[in-house]
Amino acid sequence: MTWNDVASTIKEKVRRSLGRGSSDAIQLAEPGTRLESLGEAPLSTPRVDVYENDKEVLVYADVPGGTRTGATVAWDEARGLTFLVKARARPAGTPWASEYEPCDWFRAIELPAYVDGSKATCTLKEGVLTIKVPKRAVAAKLIPVRGG
Repeated sequence: MTWNDVASTIKEKVRRSLGRGSSDAIQLAEPGTRLESLGEAPLSTPRVDVYENDKEVLVYADVPGGTRTGATVAWDEARGLTFLVKARARPAGTPWASEYEPCDWFRAIELPAYVDGSKATCTLKEGVLTIKVPKRAVAAKLIPVRGG
């Protein structure tokens, strides 16, 4: 299953659960809300912080329980930045006490046109997905005017 298939499946399931057709536009979810299950774990929308400096746009997403091997980050010029982070599996056995329910995380974010998503880098450490998206180089050039 490709990344676009995963994103389309999630959006379609959300549309159906809201009683909307596939052509109606919707916002996926408010941050922190539960969506439908994609696999064994429920699917949630992580909270994100987005910062901008002179060189890049930085996205920090809280994905507790997410694993690097279960993370997929994609850039599409038309759709922007999307990511899916799968939770680590629960240990075998019956829980004696459980205050945390593992979940998978999905989010789509529109970024400004002046960033170059094809050169983005990301890391996942201690439950925080960090995505660095560099700004495009701005080329300015003086164009001489010639006589006809």
